[in-house]
Amino acid sequence: MKKTINGKRYKFVIGFIKDKNNFYFEIEAIDLKNKTHSFINNVNCILSQFDIDSHDGEKMESMWKVKEKEGKRFFKQGVNFISSRSFREYLERQLNLDQELGEWNKY
Repeated sequence: MKKTINGKRYKFVIGFIKDKNNFYFEIEAIDLKNKTHSFINNVNCILSQFDIDSHDGEKMESMWKVKEKEGKRFFKQGVNFISSRSFREYLERQLNLDQELGEWNKY
């Protein structure tokens, strides 16, 4: 499953993926201005929406290996909070800062 949500500067792609017998969850942000992208599951404001401790090593990866039920829940939650205009605007401000601190990949 994939869902794309458009913001002002970013496009967000929320994914719940099955690969053989494994399930994965990811959120990708695509900067429309700079033509860069990054997987943002490990950004603090995203982690807090899922009530995940930032010290959880497994959840600091860009793609999370999950159980099917957990992945479906994360997908639904991710779509819900990124669909919220106020959260999306806050998230976009955080991603602007994140780009200044880290490297995003060119598209």
